[in-house]
Amino acid sequence: MKVVYHCYGGSHASPVAAAIHLHTLPAERIPTRQEILSLNLFDKVAPKMYGTLIPLGIDNEGNEIFVLGARNASDILLKVLKGVTRMIGENHQDYLFVDVRPCINIWMRIGGFLSRSVGLVFFGRPIVTWGVRKAYPSIADLVSQTRSRLRQNKVGSR
Repeated sequence: MKVVYHCYGGSHASPVAAAIHLHTLPAERIPTRQEILSLNLFDKVAPKMYGTLIPLGIDNEGNEIFVLGARNASDILLKVLKGVTRMIGENHQDYLFVDVRPCINIWMRIGGFLSRSVGLVFFGRPIVTWGVRKAYPSIADLVSQTRSRLRQNKVGSR
């Protein structure tokens, strides 16, 4: 299975979710600011990468984990991705698209805008990091739900 965590820019919420999934960040506690900032993609995805599936690794169950920044076009982009998988002979049901946008809070929006859109990294990054720490329990819960879905899919396909 290929798991695609997607959000607006692919620079904050979805890389954090993917890192929790891959055990790079802990699921059982809120990570430190430094742990969050040490993520490869955190607050670093450039607009030219929007719409690009970025592979981050393979989990303990053999699932491939990706991040995607879809802007406001996530519904359309996901339809396109499903259509393309069918066109190339892959089963679109081998892809699990996980929308991380519901976990995003106002601090992540403000900080992300300042850092990524305006280029004020010095001001935006601390705000978005603080916002991620506030949203962390809901992101970790989303990842837990995703892992459960993957286990159910595995059991159901036997």
